[in-house]
Amino acid sequence: MKTVSNLAGQVLANVRVFLIVVLSVVLAVYAAWMVNAQLGYGYSWLYHAYDTDQHIAKYAPQNRFRKGFEKTLIVDHKAYFQSIVDSVHDDGKGLADIQYQFSGEGIPLLHQAEVIHLQDVANLINMLHKLAVAIFLLWLLLVVWQVFLMRKRLDYVHHSALGLASVLAILIILALVAFMVWGAKAIFYQLHIMIFPADHQWFFYYQDSLMSTLMKAPDLFAGIAMQILGLSVVIFIVMGLVFKKVVGYQRSSSQY
Repeated sequence: MKTVSNLAGQVLANVRVFLIVVLSVVLAVYAAWMVNAQLGYGYSWLYHAYDTDQHIAKYAPQNRFRKGFEKTLIVDHKAYFQSIVDSVHDDGKGLADIQYQFSGEGIPLLHQAEVIHLQDVANLINMLHKLAVAIFLLWLLLVVWQVFLMRKRLDYVHHSALGLASVLAILIILALVAFMVWGAKAIFYQLHIMIFPADHQWFFYYQDSLMSTLMKAPDLFAGIAMQILGLSVVIFIVMGLVFKKVVGYQRSSSQY
């Protein structure tokens, strides 16, 4: 009976630690995303990395809805992008008020379809903030639970490192296979189809959108994704080291 109980405890420990790891990854990505948002998603340096000035010089004159954007300066482009970032992280406020100057006249940067799409993005960001809070509370509960049991020095609360590594490896391989089979762009587009309202436009040709031209979409998003991924790894490692430190402290404390 004790063996069965210990086995059940080990299975539960594996599930619990697996959830802690997965939720830690999600929280690390969220934290990295927030840091990137505070830094304007690195647009100032990605702008030059992707030769965005040349991209704007090529496509802005072809825009069917707006004129003269190619006359604006690099410093203006960075300011416009930051205005969009600030708006989508503030419930979409001020999107319709973003303007550029041409021939002494203020011209709205975004047309109606772009404003609607960015408002959808703002709504999505608000929802993700709430989801992140719920995930953090669940993560905290699991961590406290695990530390408490380990402090009790129960043999069956220790997870299988090999089993956990195997499951994570399988998930990573599946993700890599998905990217190899369908491609990052196809997955990116499919996520847009799934997330945004069907009657709201989310794909914009450069000739129809200063927003897409300014962002050199989707190229810019690839750079932003790499920044978030890189910082996520760092944050996840730090979280792991802190958890290890706490568990180690709890173990040493329980010996007295």
